[in-house]
Amino acid sequence: MGLSCRECTVYVVDGDADSRCSLVGQLQVHGLTVLTFENAEAFLESYDRIQAGCLVLELNLPGMSGLALQSCLNQLEISLPLIFMTSSADVASAVRAIQNGAVDFLRKGRDTSRLIAVANRLVTAIRLAGRRHGGATPTRHLLMVGAMFDKANLVILLYSGAC
Repeated sequence: MGLSCRECTVYVVDGDADSRCSLVGQLQVHGLTVLTFENAEAFLESYDRIQAGCLVLELNLPGMSGLALQSCLNQLEISLPLIFMTSSADVASAVRAIQNGAVDFLRKGRDTSRLIAVANRLVTAIRLAGRRHGGATPTRHLLMVGAMFDKANLVILLYSGAC
């Protein structure tokens, strides 16, 4: 049996409560299930590896930064598709995020429609992977697809809807 989009979660980690609430409303209007966290530590404490989904992550968080959380997830071998968003960033941070596996790096407020589109594509890819590979978690099967291609090709597949 295939997964519905409701069975995939978009995790939002953002220290700004107003921004977090606004983004949640916009994602939910598009039929996405959303869980929010105000910092990286709260996310790490609550994250369930079995729950399929993707992560929308603010670069500049209170406490552990978004890049530090990404590094921590990589060290823990938690491969959760990740979209960075920020209102202020430098090129070096964007490059580092993408080199370490982020699917996209977006400007907060200005790229909201793009963020929703990317989140929808990721959720759809995870759902389709779950249909094709019953038994294991959908995120694990997305990783199997990723293992067959380098990260750049996986991102292209996700954007083109091929996954």
